[in-house]
Amino acid sequence: MELLVVVPHPDDEVFGAGGALYEAALRGWSTGLITLTRGDQGRDLGLCAREELPRVREEELRRAAEILRVGHLEVYGYPDKGLGEHPEAAELLAERFGELRPERIVTFPPNGLNRHPDHVAAHRWTVEALERYGASVKLYYYALPRPYPGLREGWLPPTHFVPLERATLAVKMRAMAQHRTQALSVLKMLDSAAERLMEETFHLVGYQGAARTGLD
Repeated sequence: MELLVVVPHPDDEVFGAGGALYEAALRGWSTGLITLTRGDQGRDLGLCAREELPRVREEELRRAAEILRVGHLEVYGYPDKGLGEHPEAAELLAERFGELRPERIVTFPPNGLNRHPDHVAAHRWTVEALERYGASVKLYYYALPRPYPGLREGWLPPTHFVPLERATLAVKMRAMAQHRTQALSVLKMLDSAAERLMEETFHLVGYQGAARTGLD
């Protein structure tokens, strides 16, 4: 598999790497997405009963992944806002890496971008899984051009930029729109990081060269 994205929640995939996933599929790359929770602690906006939210969010995710032409999707049921309490997720990921054999993995950076505990846990379990897996993989982190206010500690600058063409942007926005229960999160993202609609940015671990366009 050429590109695998590992995130904790439904909607994390499209905000950070929706365009990259879609354009990779257009290039003929095999793409995959592992989502570790079903987002049961997210908002429901009155669109469903609370007990139905995990099912609804997984359905939203599956529609978004189909729009982005994700070739392989796995959704797990680790607790939303409790992923950090489940180190066995690292063992699971190591097994999945061994099966999928990804060449590139995208996940959250050590500070989770915004220190969200599940974002931080997804980073930790992915890194531990790669250590167990042992094969050489290019590891990319979501990387904002500028840190969130007050969150500069642990910020890693982008090394790779993926500018999105107009057609790709339209697809990404359609995928974002599938996450109806999380509409307020979509609006918050547009308010705080609208530039990520047009250009997705990543930090390649260990990369020392000049900034590059596209994922190596």
